[in-house]
Amino acid sequence: MVFPRVVCTTSPPPKEMTISKRLPLRADRALLHDEGACLPLRSRHGQCRACEQACPHDAIQVRPEVVSLQASCTGCGRCVAACPTEALMLPELQPLLDTAMVEDGCMPEGRVRIECRMVPQQHHAGSTTVVPCLGALRVGHLLGLACRHSDVEIIDRGWCAGCPVGAQPGEGEPPAPGLPIAPHPAAAAADIANAWLDALQQPQRVTLRQEALDLRLRPAALPPMDDPGPELDRRRFFRHVVERPAGRHKSPQPMGGDGQAAYPAAQRHPSPERVRQYRALTALAARTGTAVPIEFFPTLHPSGDCCDARMCEALCPTRALSVADDGAQAWLRFDPTACIACGACVRACPEGALNLQPHGGSPATRVLYEHRRAACRSCGETYTPAANDTGLCPICQKSQRFIDDARRQLFGAAS
Repeated sequence: MVFPRVVCTTSPPPKEMTISKRLPLRADRALLHDEGACLPLRSRHGQCRACEQACPHDAIQVRPEVVSLQASCTGCGRCVAACPTEALMLPELQPLLDTAMVEDGCMPEGRVRIECRMVPQQHHAGSTTVVPCLGALRVGHLLGLACRHSDVEIIDRGWCAGCPVGAQPGEGEPPAPGLPIAPHPAAAAADIANAWLDALQQPQRVTLRQEALDLRLRPAALPPMDDPGPELDRRRFFRHVVERPAGRHKSPQPMGGDGQAAYPAAQRHPSPERVRQYRALTALAARTGTAVPIEFFPTLHPSGDCCDARMCEALCPTRALSVADDGAQAWLRFDPTACIACGACVRACPEGALNLQPHGGSPATRVLYEHRRAACRSCGETYTPAANDTGLCPICQKSQRFIDDARRQLFGAAS
């Protein structure tokens, strides 16, 4: 899928993203899953459980080998909003998120209201964006709407308390004495979006507007969409389950013996939400002649001796880390605009040579390490020589040690 390109005053965001194929987690539910983008399925270093923690009905279970969905899923989309790589998606949310991919020269026009799908359509007023649950709103979605509209209003009908679709336990209900009131499900995303708008000196605001509606009008379940789209092809779904189930069905082997990631680079792409936010912030900054705040950019510092094992690059889910190698020199490069600060690179580094700070960087791509490359005298492959270099690449060194050990066991000495 190719998204619109935005010309920006700093380093440009990625021009396109190749999205791996998303598949239903259950034949009777609309939630789609892309196992190639799912952090815990990519490697044992991807310790993400955001979707599981966000689900109000405990419908998602995340294990190192599989992500499963229970029948208690209501389709609220809160897991989609929580997922840092958009490995989860509801088809009805995708067009809304695509509209938040801001194009160059986009100027705000009019007001937009955001309503929950539980609210009957006859009670909508003006230009309305409908989501299955207001808790499904993402910061990038709100920033994109702020680029296109003079005001963004999230309509609170007072129905969140005890909502059968997306209510967290105690959310919106009167608290016990001495306890704080649980925030509105969209409050966190709205607060973050407004903080970015304040930092960029923008007049637009994301407002949580209270417009109470009779609770007796609230449906007992989430109503169907006006345009539900094509029905799920059950035959094709079950054929795929037999051939390759959604979620890894074998024992997890996140790193192979050759040091490669479980999923190749072709199945890694920038986080759509990260790109969405960066494009919106870049467009907003261009209007006031400012720059995207440094708080948006993580920073990765060299903190030791890099052995050039490249496990950090292999496990980076968004290609924020990349290696350039011309045979004589190799460079490990870091792109802060693509980094989601998941920390997989830090946890994977065998030498502890990386230190991640989630804020305070810059948009410029940096070279973290530079290595001299040499050709192996046995196989001819290039490698990064260590301090006690023997002229052999790591694979040939292992082979040589195996041969020496065999000779020692057979003949009592190694040649």
